[in-house]
Amino acid sequence: MQDTVSQVRKEGIISTGIDLFLSAVLAVFKVIGLASGGMFLIVSGIFIALICFSVIYRLRALRKISMLSGIKAAALYRNCVIIGICFVALLLFYPAGCYREVTIKEMIEETIWNLAAPAAAIYIIVAWLRINFSLARVSGVSAFRTYVWLCVGFLALNILCGAGPFGLTNSKPQTDDTVAALVITSLKEFLPFAALIITGIVHLLAWSKIENISAEV
Repeated sequence: MQDTVSQVRKEGIISTGIDLFLSAVLAVFKVIGLASGGMFLIVSGIFIALICFSVIYRLRALRKISMLSGIKAAALYRNCVIIGICFVALLLFYPAGCYREVTIKEMIEETIWNLAAPAAAIYIIVAWLRINFSLARVSGVSAFRTYVWLCVGFLALNILCGAGPFGLTNSKPQTDDTVAALVITSLKEFLPFAALIITGIVHLLAWSKIENISAEV
């Protein structure tokens, strides 16, 4: 069993390590303004390959944990991956009807899309939280719970800072203070990357602390 737990820890570290690396690279790209050109296409291909490796290693780790503990973490994660792939595929073929007269069929498809996309996002978020709470329970590593609450906190903070008419970054400074304007703009631009890096570090530490997997009662 200890060999299996060691493999779980190793695969989890590899997966979260890749995620953390990608988050840091994305932040660097944001700073230097890499957004187009042939180099961007090459980098995108490397990113996709690394994401695939991350998914594979995490799924392998969760399968072993599910086998040892009886939780459904692997099934939930697999569902999230399938939904994500379907979402990307549909996004590529989503009808761009805004530049022409749309038919009733296309309006129905658009309505279904507008309902399905939020539902899929909610499912993925809830499943991800359940997975990590389950990992905390069967491994005894409280850092997984810390990771979950950090994710929730950063999600709320990002929504507050960038969404809706009451979002902080949509408001204008009361004075012509360029420093305040710069802070607000920087917060909007870099908060998501800071959230990814900070939560990624905590998640990596959580996986590295797994020493034992107990069966769920």
